Amino acid sequence: MVDAKRIKSVLDFMAVVGRLKKVKRTGWVRSGVAGAESVSDHMYRMAMMGFAMGSSEGVDGGKCIKMALVHDLAESIVGDLVVDGDKKDNITREDKLKLERKAIDDITAGLGGSAGEEIKTLWEEFEAGESVEARHLKDLDRFEMVLQANEYEEDQNMELPSFFKTTEGKFATPLFKALDAEVRERRKGRMEESSSAKRRKVDEK
Repeated sequence: MVDAKRIKSVLDFMAVVGRLKKVKRTGWVRSGVAGAESVSDHMYRMAMMGFAMGSSEGVDGGKCIKMALVHDLAESIVGDLVVDGDKKDNITREDKLKLERKAIDDITAGLGGSAGEEIKTLWEEFEAGESVEARHLKDLDRFEMVLQANEYEEDQNMELPSFFKTTEGKFATPLFKALDAEVRERRKGRMEESSSAKRRKVDEK
């Protein structure tokens, strides 16, 4: 027979995870993006990117997927607090980390067992940013935001320069330096084409 306390702890944990579907990514909301993605949207694509690219880059692909799935878990309690860019929250990076660590401690203590321990360990490893997987995921996290910013610009005919400014020159690994450069080059071409099209319309009048 399955232990009743275990059933409760798992269901409580699933409820916490489910909140991430409702937590919108603050930067997009404050920038006027329509239908801004949720934190769980962001984490899902990060996990898929970790799956697709992890092992080929000499890192543990399985560990990368797990780390991607837990790295923003604390936001289910504290929300998506912003400490970079021109639309920041009134909080220091250090205080944000304290709030998130307390949230992770509470979440993993509630879940318990080996899974709770692994989630806490992976979260701490990501925050430390010292292992090869953590460095890979830090870059992946930044790149997913750059990719999403480019998609929002294209889909909603808007400009989101701060997301490109705050990530410029911040990538540490060759793969993500190359991916970032390619997205920026495509963005440049798109913006130049848009400017040319606008000039043509003005000339035609």
